[in-house]
Amino acid sequence: MVIDTPPDFRDQVLTFGVTRVDAVFLTHIHADHIFGFDDLRRFCYMQDAVIPVYGSPATIEGMREKFRYVIDESIWKHSAPRVQFNAVAPTDRVAVAELEVQPVEVPHGPMAIYGFIIRHAGKSVGYVPDCSDLDSIAIEQFQSVDVMILDALREAPHPTHLCLPQAVDLLKQIGASQSYITHLCHDLEHEATQARLPTGIDVPYDGLQLTV
Repeated sequence: MVIDTPPDFRDQVLTFGVTRVDAVFLTHIHADHIFGFDDLRRFCYMQDAVIPVYGSPATIEGMREKFRYVIDESIWKHSAPRVQFNAVAPTDRVAVAELEVQPVEVPHGPMAIYGFIIRHAGKSVGYVPDCSDLDSIAIEQFQSVDVMILDALREAPHPTHLCLPQAVDLLKQIGASQSYITHLCHDLEHEATQARLPTGIDVPYDGLQLTV
């Protein structure tokens, strides 16, 4: 299962040996989250299968516009299989093998986008790479997770992202056993940032594997 297909999607799957994708979940349609999408189609051919792609109605509408050639039958009819776009609401639950994925609507500046809760065998992970705030409903939903991953762009406030102090405050309210900050920009040096984070909140790294 993949969340978002950023511009370096191809490099990531090659680097970490990803040989199969069963489903894709999209947070929103900003370029840094979707512009590696075309490389997903290679998995369709390798697996000889249609790969489902899930997102909010607005996200799926945007994907249909930006990647029309992926779903236009007059274009792909001689090169199926292909991806399948599916709009899901925050009240929906999507099953991927033994996983259950729940969308959680969060603000990204003026946009309403999705974070996700992934559940399996009584354990769960919350993932919100982009947001500018979490309301009380979202906080309550994420308070059930064992691991929480949350946007923390930089030290100074930003109109569409959480800054580090905001993220730390929200992660304390959520209270997961283990938390990570993500979407860091170059203003936050990793080791220096890690040194001043509270216990249980960490800076992740490429290739990090979690056992929940």
